[in-house]
Amino acid sequence: MYQQILVAVDLSKESSLILKKASALANLHHAKLHVLHVDQSFLGTYDGLVNINEADFEARLEEESINAMRALFADNKMLVDNKMLVDNKMLVDKYFISSGNIDDEILHALKQQAIDLVVFGHHKSSALRQFFLSISEPIIREMPCDVVLLKI
Repeated sequence: MYQQILVAVDLSKESSLILKKASALANLHHAKLHVLHVDQSFLGTYDGLVNINEADFEARLEEESINAMRALFADNKMLVDNKMLVDNKMLVDKYFISSGNIDDEILHALKQQAIDLVVFGHHKSSALRQFFLSISEPIIREMPCDVVLLKI
């Protein structure tokens, strides 16, 4: 039924569980699995209040995200950009690390990859964290495809 599945991860410790469940869905549907992480940049919010070299900060953030994504794949014995499933290892067709607004980046990836199912993890957190870091209700409403929310 599904051909292209996108899983959005925040690279926290729960990402491994979300990835395993999304991989099981992809295997069940014989679908390609894509992984997306979006680095949010709050630098514009504090413009003028803090003296930070934005280019250096963004480069360091991207490098940390790439290393965390590699660690996530290594922890799950994943194969990336490989067309065959070997030794029951999870298979990821493509992975993306971007920065910006989470809603915009997810919608962009959905359109670029012709995604027909997107998988998110959802966990209980503080009101402040939900306000600033959680996937907003409007993005769910605007999804051009089916959505799976995994309780973690």
